[in-house]
Amino acid sequence: MNFWLLITELGDEKAYLAFVPLIYFMVDRKTGWQLFCALILSSLTVVTLKNFLKLPRRPEYMWKTSTSGYGFPSGHTTVSATFWSYLAFKIRKIWFLIFAFVIVLLIGLSRICLGVHYVRDVLGGFMIGILIGYVTPSIGLSLSRGLKILGIIISSPIIFSLYSLIGHYAFKLGGYLLGFGFAHVLSTDFLNHRHPRNLKHRFLMLTIGLSILFLGSIKQSLMVYPLSGFFGCIIPNYIGNRLEVLE
Repeated sequence: MNFWLLITELGDEKAYLAFVPLIYFMVDRKTGWQLFCALILSSLTVVTLKNFLKLPRRPEYMWKTSTSGYGFPSGHTTVSATFWSYLAFKIRKIWFLIFAFVIVLLIGLSRICLGVHYVRDVLGGFMIGILIGYVTPSIGLSLSRGLKILGIIISSPIIFSLYSLIGHYAFKLGGYLLGFGFAHVLSTDFLNHRHPRNLKHRFLMLTIGLSILFLGSIKQSLMVYPLSGFFGCIIPNYIGNRLEVLE
């Protein structure tokens, strides 16, 4: 049972709070930004469908781990399928496709083996995640910086307006999108912050960004999410640019 508990943690939102900054700061900011948007859309789809459809989980006596909320779709499976399918479609290597499929399959199986989801919840999450992972890379590639800002300004209030349906998640997802999104566009399109080539400098950016985002995730507050998202992006990008200039 410890194996499935370990595997299921790979699908937890805290894992992707680390995975996305890892891609963003250490590998490529454009890829990291698209992954960020994909996971925001994926999480929003999950909580909206859960609270709209209100399909039950398996009986509580079957649970082998703590959980809450409705059953369909499985959030762990949906978010994991989004993340790994996006990378698989982008990398386009058969070995990575197999690796990504195995990871998502194991995460989905963990939710069934731990007794918290029906097969339908996992299959639904798998299909939704793959769809989002497939379409996200083509979204927003040719938008001007003004349209990117406008998109963020429009999208965030729309998510906030879903509060009556999805509760606190509306502030969490909308806040992160507003803060991190504005900081990303400001850094890359307006201030032209350069991404350092030195891996040590990138690792420093990752450490700073993760620290700010993690501290922001501890306290659930209306203003914490946009502020931690903004500073968790803008400060590392600024420091990375200064290090690149000085080198």
